[in-house]
Amino acid sequence: MVTVVFYTRQGCHLCETALGTLRQIRRESPFELEVRDVDADAEWRALYGMLVPVTALPNGDELHYRVDPDRVRKSLKGMA
Repeated sequence: MVTVVFYTRQGCHLCETALGTLRQIRRESPFELEVRDVDADAEWRALYGMLVPVTALPNGDELHYRVDPDRVRKSLKGMA
């Protein structure tokens, strides 16, 4: 099963919305969802601190701030 990595941080309202969108997509197209707190790791914070939420798709693409359901589905379809 493919994995989508989601970088978030506490208190981020955009993160909550994006995570909800990913969970909805997951009901249609199962995938592993790995949620990482960007503030838990110095490297993640340096890479993504100002860009959260960040959704790292299985095809290598990254979505910043918002989740585009069509791009997620296309990425998942390409990995099936």
